[in-house]
Parts: sequence; C-alpha cells; structure tokens
Amino acid sequence: MCASTPEVSRSSNHRAVRRVLIFTLAANLLVAMGKLAWGYHASIVSMQADGFHSFFDALSNVIGLIALGMATRPPDREHPYGHQKLEVAASMAIGMMILLGLLEVGRGVWAAATGAAEPQVGPAAFGVIGVAIATSFLISWYEKRAAKRYDSMILASDAAHTFSDALAGIAVLIGLVLVQAGVPSGDIFAALAVMLFIGMTAYRVLRDGMVVLVDAALLDADAIREVVGAHPEVRSCHYVRSRGMPGAVHLDLHVTVDPDMRMEEAGEVLLQLKDRLHERFHELEDVLIQLEPHHPVHYEDVPENLV
Repeated sequence: MCASTPEVSRSSNHRAVRRVLIFTLAANLLVAMGKLAWGYHASIVSMQADGFHSFFDALSNVIGLIALGMATRPPDREHPYGHQKLEVAASMAIGMMILLGLLEVGRGVWAAATGAAEPQVGPAAFGVIGVAIATSFLISWYEKRAAKRYDSMILASDAAHTFSDALAGIAVLIGLVLVQAGVPSGDIFAALAVMLFIGMTAYRVLRDGMVVLVDAALLDADAIREVVGAHPEVRSCHYVRSRGMPGAVHLDLHVTVDPDMRMEEAGEVLLQLKDRLHERFHELEDVLIQLEPHHPVHYEDVPENLV
C-alpha cells in the first residue's frame, strides 16, 4: 500500500478541521443565544457580556471555515508556498474580534454602573449559566484535542477563546451568587472579570499569530544540526533557518561535504538527509539543502547563531 502524500494528508486534515469548526459553530451559537436571551431578560450585565463573548466564538468559527476553504487551494505561480498562512490571518482576525467583544463588555459594565436595572437572579439564571459553562469546557477540550491531532493553529486559538469563555462563565456564576446574597455590585465585578479573560485571550491569540507572520524559528536549530551532523559524509552544517506555521514548516540549511565527492554521491547524501529530517520532524513540509564543498576558512564570518 502506498503511503499518503503530504498533499493528501493536508487535505484530509483540512476536512477534519472543517467538521470540528461546524460542530463548534452550532454549539457556540446555542450557548450565546441562551446567555444573551436570559441576560437581557433578567438585566444581568455579566451574563450579557458573556453572551457576546460566546457570540464572538461563533463568528470566529465562521471566519475559520472561510479561511480553510481558501487555505486548501494548491500552490500556484503567485503563491509557490501555498495558502496556509490564510489560516494565520484568520487567527489574527479572531484576536481582533475578541478585542471588539472586550469593548462591548465595557459598554455594558458602564451602563450597569450608571443606573441600569437591578439584576434579577433566580434558579433559571443559575441553570443557564451552569449549562453554558459545562458546554464551553467540553467544546474547548474537544477543539484542543483536535488542534493537536491535526496541527491546526486556528483550532488551537479557538479552543483558547472557548476556554476563556468557560472561565468567564465561572466569574458570572460567582457574580450571581453575590447578587443573590445581597451584593448587587457583584454582577458588575463579574463583568469586569469577563473583560480580563477576554483581554488575556486576545493577547495570546494575537501573539501566536505574530510569531508566524514575523517568520520566527519554529524548529530548534541545534536539533537540526544534530540530525544532519550524524551523517558520516557531512563535514559541517550552518545557516539553519526554519519558518512557516505549526504543521507546515519550511526548513533551509547549508551542508558541506568532501570536496572530492562525486555528484552522484552528493545527490544520495542529500536524499538521505531529507529522509532523516522528515522522519525526525513530522511537521516539515519542505526541506531545502544547499550542498557545498567543505572549506572551513569560508565560514569564519558566519554569524554565531547560524553556524
């Protein structure tokens, strides 16, 4: 049986990620509608804020689905490295939407602090927020597992957002307890806690996206040199650079061999090195190795961090 090609595997992963996003989209919409409906019905500002948080979760799923549809397009002349970074762009869009949610929460908190209706807390409110918290935790756990399985940045960022939604729900629950105990401002404090969770999540998502956009190194250069240097025909390895995104890493490096080595032998060494690197680092999508005759004096000026 033939092993699946990287293209087939990547396409299969995208289909699996799409299924996860469709499921979480439906779940997030249900959670958001429940919290928003009861939050406005009972004038509970923290539940309203948390409802908007969940609604932005659902919108992020929509953005993810659109991005995946574009990211699965094969490489072309204008985009020889493919379209995978569209997934990163979607993750950054999620981060910006989380910030918009933060502004909406702030508006609600200000309205509550300046004379909005007093929250009406009863068993139904506790039931709604309890179901919402449990659902958010399950969705986040499900997405996090799927993100690791399919090496999906968009699922990882969305799982983080959903997890913060669950934590925000706990803050809302505490606020409801305080209101029922005779502390009406507990609702406002809970909404402020929701703002903190939203802000932390936005920071993490935007930070992870920027790591890819600025081409930060994704593989340990020392580990690369260890694998390459173990080959008996390799004399040195330098200019090790990696970039890309989780699950789709591009690697390039320079390797020197015996100056008297024949072209056929050098070609065989090249293929062996690529096989060893792909075997050790499964996230590699492409490896570019420049073979050179070994002349140590030529590499005295190589920056220390690339040697």
